[in-house]
Amino acid sequence: MDFKSPPTSDGCPIREMDTLHLILFMLYRRVITCNSFNLSCIDLPLMATTPFLARNCEREDVYRLLRRLRRLSTKLGGEVEIFSHGGITASLRFSFERGSIYVHNGVIVNRSDCSRVDCELVNNVNLAFMYLVIKLSERNEASLNVPDALVWLAKMVGVEGVVGLLSFVHDYVERGEFNDNVRLLVGLISRWGVPITVESLSNALLPARRSLNALRQISY
Repeated sequence: MDFKSPPTSDGCPIREMDTLHLILFMLYRRVITCNSFNLSCIDLPLMATTPFLARNCEREDVYRLLRRLRRLSTKLGGEVEIFSHGGITASLRFSFERGSIYVHNGVIVNRSDCSRVDCELVNNVNLAFMYLVIKLSERNEASLNVPDALVWLAKMVGVEGVVGLLSFVHDYVERGEFNDNVRLLVGLISRWGVPITVESLSNALLPARRSLNALRQISY
């Protein structure tokens, strides 16, 4: 399945895509839209109720997706471990709340972005956030909002680079194999001062295996 779009253009993505493809689909659309219109798109949730309602989903569909993410987070003890190398670890963490959002063409944007594109304010909606938690040591931890980080990264390495990273994640989760974009990921990790090779990356991603199994089990 292609994570760039649902199987049918007028169908509800939640009914047509599993958890992995839905997350990648939301991240992909955010990066493409924000880059195309040169928007900031900062401090935003991964998903909210309203954009899915605009794509022919019912509220129960959205609530079902939120329950998927909550089950995944609970099953893995609050954090989804994905990386461990040289004392540095990385995990995914989900959080949930209610709040207000601005939406452009079914994509969540920042309030300041509404000066560039037409936006609609929607109040009191369910929100889900996804963070990449990087632990350099027991006392040193950094938390990055994943959608924001990818939008920022697209400005640094280009949209194709980010799409390549999403493709790498897709293929690794789907087949447990590295695709040709592995060197792109190794290069980005190395730029952060973490010496790593393609061979050592394979060992560094061993913590992700348990998480990947849980992700497959909570597909729908």
